[in-house]
Amino acid sequence: MKKLIFICLQIISLHGFTQQKAIFSQYMFNPVLINPAYPAVDESINITTVVRQQWQGFAGAPNTQTFSVHSPLGRSNTFIGITAFRDHIGEAITETGGFFTLAQRVKINSKTYLSLGVNGGLSQYAEDYSRISSPVDLNDDPLFADQDQLRANFGAGLMLFSDKFYLGLSSPFLYIQDYENNHSPFVTLQGGYILPLGDAFVLKPNILGRYVSGSPLQLDLNLNLLIKERLGLGVSYRSMDSIDFLAKLYITRTLCLGYAYDYSITKLASSHNGSHELMLNLRLPLKGREFSGCYYF
Repeated sequence: MKKLIFICLQIISLHGFTQQKAIFSQYMFNPVLINPAYPAVDESINITTVVRQQWQGFAGAPNTQTFSVHSPLGRSNTFIGITAFRDHIGEAITETGGFFTLAQRVKINSKTYLSLGVNGGLSQYAEDYSRISSPVDLNDDPLFADQDQLRANFGAGLMLFSDKFYLGLSSPFLYIQDYENNHSPFVTLQGGYILPLGDAFVLKPNILGRYVSGSPLQLDLNLNLLIKERLGLGVSYRSMDSIDFLAKLYITRTLCLGYAYDYSITKLASSHNGSHELMLNLRLPLKGREFSGCYYF
C-alpha cells in the first residue's frame, strides 16, 4: 500500500509538471524542440529523432519520443518543418501529437541573421487510471478521473545568430487550449557560442533558462568539446535536477549519434538509475546552400 501511495503521489506531481513539457539534455543539438525560429539557422534538410527514458528503473517513469524534419524552401529565406511527439507518464498518462513550424529570417549584416518562427498543432491527451492495478478504486477519487482531450497549441520564437553564436527567446507552447483549461506559457531563453581551440578542438558553451508561471526558474549550464570534428564530449548542470553527461559521435559528415546520461541530484536519486537520452541526426545538403555537416552548434 505504501508503494501504491508513493506512485500515486508521483503521478500527481508529474501531471502538474506536464505543463512544462518534456525536458531534453541534448537541446543544443536539436533546438527546434524549444524554439521554432531555429530551422532558419540550418541550410540543410535536418532529420532528427530523440528517445528519452526518464528515471530508469522507476515504475511509471516518463518516456518521450520525438521525430522532427525541417528544411529551407528552395533558395529563399523561408524554412518549414514538422515535429511529432509522444509522452508517456506514470503508466496512465499519454500525450501524442505534432505541429508544423514556419520560420523566416532577415540579414542584419554580412554574418548575422535574425529569424522569427511560429509553430502550431494538435495533440491527444489521455489519462487512463484503469491501467494501474491496485486494491484501491482510484475512480472513486475525482483527482484520478479518466480524461481524453484534444489539445491545440501555438508557439513562437526569435533567434539572433551567426556562424559563431546564437541567442534565442521562445515560447514553444505559448498557448495550449484543451476543453477545460488554458495552460501557463512555457518560456525559454537559450544561447550558445563556438570557440575554436587550434585545429583539433572546438569549445561550445551553451545556456538554457526555462520559466513557467508558478514554478521556479530552471537553468541548464552546458559545455561541449568537439574533438577533431569526430567526437563531442560534454557536461551540463541542470538546477534543482541533475548533472548530465553527453557524448556525440560523427559517424559521417552528415550522420551523428548522440547520447546523454542524467545523474539526479534530487531526493528521487535513490529510487532510480538516472535518465537516458538517445539522438540520431541526419543532415542532407541542398543545391545552392552552404553545408557545414553536423558540426554546427
